Amino acid sequence: MGTQPLKTMTPKIPPEHIGLGVTHHLWKDAQTAILECFVSRTQCQVITLTPEMCVRAESDKEFSNIIKNAAIVVADGVGVVWGESKLTGKRVDKIPGIDLASWTIEEVEKIRGRIYLLGSKRDVVEKGADFIGKKYPDLASIGYRDGYFRDDEEALVVNEIASLEPHLLLVGMGSPKQDYFIANNITKLKCNVAIGVGGSFDIWSGTVKRAPTFFRKTGTEWLYRTLAQPTSRIGRIPELWKFTGLVLGKINK
Repeated sequence: MGTQPLKTMTPKIPPEHIGLGVTHHLWKDAQTAILECFVSRTQCQVITLTPEMCVRAESDKEFSNIIKNAAIVVADGVGVVWGESKLTGKRVDKIPGIDLASWTIEEVEKIRGRIYLLGSKRDVVEKGADFIGKKYPDLASIGYRDGYFRDDEEALVVNEIASLEPHLLLVGMGSPKQDYFIANNITKLKCNVAIGVGGSFDIWSGTVKRAPTFFRKTGTEWLYRTLAQPTSRIGRIPELWKFTGLVLGKINK
């Protein structure tokens, strides 16, 4: 990435912010911010905020600080869109992590840059990397490894990523693990933009099928996922109730 050192971008959410922690409400604003990071060679952490993450932040001070210190926080899903718009009175776009990551990969391809995928099982991330390589053939390189490493191996993983100096790092280890990993290592990773992408590798690898366009456009992707994976999704219901109560509680303050 050249000899010029990367700067670190960690803008704080203003104290008067009354929302859930979203820093960039609109697609165009998030895209502009990411492009500015590439142009200015500034390191930035991107968080795709979900209702479960909002609930955790209420009781986990360290995690709350990670969200507050992230350069870019977007609303991933209709729940956060609803809550943030209710609390701030602003228009809020739904910006799914997989869509934001895909757009960012396209931008990196334009400069024939490098990306790195970290997370999921070995065969899943390998298939995901193969899919991305075929879809974006002008990328200079695609590094990857699974997310199953011990705590005492983390430094080795960080050094491996840093040695490749990726323009874009995508971490799919689920929240909060992926967010902690990026926040704790951002200055050592030598990557430009780092995004937590949850289960995106499962979709890119073909392991999990994404909701059809109709569900995505109507904001009912959650319904499709619930019908397609009822066992794994039923456990989310208590957290979603907590999230609803969290938002309503903030409104009534």
